[in-house]
Amino acid sequence: KSCNSTCNHRLACLRSFLKYLSHKDIRFINVEYDSKAVKRMKEPQRSILEITKKAMKAFFGVIDLKTRTGRQYFALFTLLYNTATRIDELLSLKLDDLHIGEHDGKNYITVWGKGTKLRNIYLLPEVVKIIRQYVHMFHGDTPNKDEYLFYSNYNGNRHKLSPEAINKRLKIYARLAHATCSEMPENIHCHNLRSARATHWLEEDLNVLMIQKLLGHENISTTTKSYVAVSNAQKAKALA
Repeated sequence: KSCNSTCNHRLACLRSFLKYLSHKDIRFINVEYDSKAVKRMKEPQRSILEITKKAMKAFFGVIDLKTRTGRQYFALFTLLYNTATRIDELLSLKLDDLHIGEHDGKNYITVWGKGTKLRNIYLLPEVVKIIRQYVHMFHGDTPNKDEYLFYSNYNGNRHKLSPEAINKRLKIYARLAHATCSEMPENIHCHNLRSARATHWLEEDLNVLMIQKLLGHENISTTTKSYVAVSNAQKAKALA
């Protein structure tokens, strides 16, 4: 009684496991081959959740910058949205991956993506200003380059934040923003901010190939099918 997408996901897991077994023991080669003959079930095409620029403005507007926690999450979500990184890519960043005010004059972060692929993402001046203030407040004047950029304190030590904790905080701010702006969905995940940034880049006339590079996708079809959506504003403009 599972839905089609769950069945397909389990089928993919089984195929992967059988492929592993066949490499370990040739007796499983026929089983792996048979699993490839099982057809995937049809899944309805999911539309990309639209988060407008107005909604994002409302989202950042509800974060209380008078508190230390608010300043931390304001910096985190600003960097997450403006770079369109995956949440684990962002949480894995260490101070050594942050390049601000160096001799070459370029401001960027170095990200290790899927498949240990390295990419540099340049930072806008307003983002640099926010991150500078964050680093000064949370890491002091002599930061340790080996520490995580964003961290949690536990038993007196600094540890990597979990995606679950960030998604929980994201939903809190999203609900607050929804109360002031109906365009902000209440139930969102960090990945929605990644696709929102991709759509906003498209609105700002970046070509899809450039967006693909910024997102770190190997195949451009991944970018066009699952991340970049034509916003309602673009549709209205085109019709006009």
